[in-house]
Order: sequence, then C-alpha cells, then structure tokens
Amino acid sequence: MFGRGAYYYFVSCLTKLTGFREAEFLTGILSFLRYAGNREQNRVYLGHLARVFPGISGSDLKILLKQYWRVHQRAFLGLFFSGRFQEDNVSERVELENRYLLDEALAEGNGVLLLVPHFGDERMLHILLAILGYPIHIISSRYADAPDIVKKTRLSVSTKWHHVAFPDENPRWIYEAIEKGDLIQISPTAWGGPKGHWVNSFGVPVLASSTPLRLAKSTGCRLLIACNHALPGVRYRIAFQRFDPEYFDSRGTADLFRMFEILGKDHPDQYNWMNLVIRHRETNTIARLGGIPREEKEVESLAIEADWDPENISDFQSVSSLKGLSR
Repeated sequence: MFGRGAYYYFVSCLTKLTGFREAEFLTGILSFLRYAGNREQNRVYLGHLARVFPGISGSDLKILLKQYWRVHQRAFLGLFFSGRFQEDNVSERVELENRYLLDEALAEGNGVLLLVPHFGDERMLHILLAILGYPIHIISSRYADAPDIVKKTRLSVSTKWHHVAFPDENPRWIYEAIEKGDLIQISPTAWGGPKGHWVNSFGVPVLASSTPLRLAKSTGCRLLIACNHALPGVRYRIAFQRFDPEYFDSRGTADLFRMFEILGKDHPDQYNWMNLVIRHRETNTIARLGGIPREEKEVESLAIEADWDPENISDFQSVSSLKGLSR
C-alpha cells in the first residue's frame, strides 16, 4: 500500500498527463478505489446518512455515499490542478453565485469573515478568489510532519497567490487584515477546542469553533457563508449567503450550523460527511474522558472503536457542561 508521500507523488504524475477534460475520468477511478478501500468505515458513513436522510433506501444511500466520494476526490485532485489556474483562465472555470453579496460586504470597508464549511472544495475557494483579485487571507497547518511533496502540494499555490498564516503566529495579523477591509477565510466546522460552542449538527452534538462570532463581535466585521461546489472537469461554483446573527454566542453558532444542515441536505454529494463523522467521534471521546483536551490530536489519539459508532450519540446536555481538561 502507498505511503502518504508516495501516493501524492503517484497522483501528481497522473495529473501531469491529464488535462481538464480528462480529469473527471481520473476522479472516477480514484473515487471507486476510495469507496472500495474504505471497507468497514463505509458502515459508519452510511449510519450517519441513514439518520440524516431517513426516507432514503439503503441502496440509494450507498449511491449517495459513492457520489460524495467522487466529489471528495475531485477536491483532492484540485490540489494538483490548482497550479494551472491563472488570471487569464480562472473566469472560464469558476462561477460566483451572489457575487454582489461579497462585493457589497467588501465595500463597507469593515472586513469580511468568509465562513467556509467542509463542503465541495474549500481549499480551492481562497485560491480562486485570490486569482480573481480579492484580498484574502487564510490560516493553515504547516504540515510540519508531512512528507515534502504533501507540504508543497498543499501550500505552494496558496502562498503564491495570497497570505497564508499559521496557528503558531501572533494573531495580530487578523485584526490588521480586518481593519484594512480584507477577506479572511475561516472554517466554522473545524475543531472547536475548550473555548468552542456545543451545537447540534445533523442530529448529533458537536464542538464547533466560537472564533467567527467572537471576532465579529469584537471587530464589527461582516460575516458571509461561502461554499465552493466542486464540479466535473475541474470547474467550480462559489455561492455566497448572508449570515447576520442575532446573537454572538453559542446561539448564533447554532443558527449557523442549522444553515449548514440545509446546505448539506440540499447538496448531499457536496457536503463533506467525513467532517461530521470525525466531529461525532470526537464528541464521544470527549464524553468518555469527562472533559475537553486542548489539542485535537489528543482527542484523536484517545479514541476507541466505540466512539465511531453512528448509533452512539452522546447526550447534548451532558457534553455541553464539560470543561477543558488540565493535562
């Protein structure tokens, strides 16, 4: 079986021989292999999907899961095709739905937080907007422990087009970017940590990031939901949606996640169900530990098989009362 670096090198070689037109054929092969290779883990995904879509038959749920893996692999291949996008061809391959919302928010001059859930190809969203001329920033892992080819594939194109910040840097840049009226892409569906907000997501309690609403409350910046649909042939549709929370606390985050649920149910092939599976497993691990570890890696390392069980749903009131663990 390929190691991670070898797999990236293998796919890199394949994509160098593949044009935009042939990319969907390669996507089909990789998604078939991913579905087949997932084996028992597919049962976990199907268990969640059966709860989210109770009226769909088992056979149709399998079709839906295969469609999701196809979109997932489109997004993965996007990493390798991203270097081919330039100012002279990007408009041919990306559509901006409700673009006026983005332009109006930027025109206010108070900065904009783009709330980008795990949906379609969120990694290409900031690259595409940067090539289109938008002043955008993003926070990324350094991939310090990853093979060089993985690090280069995930970071080189982004750093070419816009500012990429890292979690260990002084967060002052965030406030400076907002003060300049720039865009910052942030992931509300990422690990929430001890300061996170507990919300319901597709029927299970998950620990969501409180950062978007805390930043909006302290700076007065605009909030926009942005989703990048990964379409056949290395094409994209970025859709914008207003988010004007009534509350800037866990109630606002809960409203945001209800909007994400609508997106997931309207576009089930594009929603990244892997994120729901991981957040659910983290919740069960946290419930077992009786507290919230500081780092996501610690939660991952302490997980057991039962934490993955889609029928093992922690009580919302119990987990929402848990505090950070002192380790």
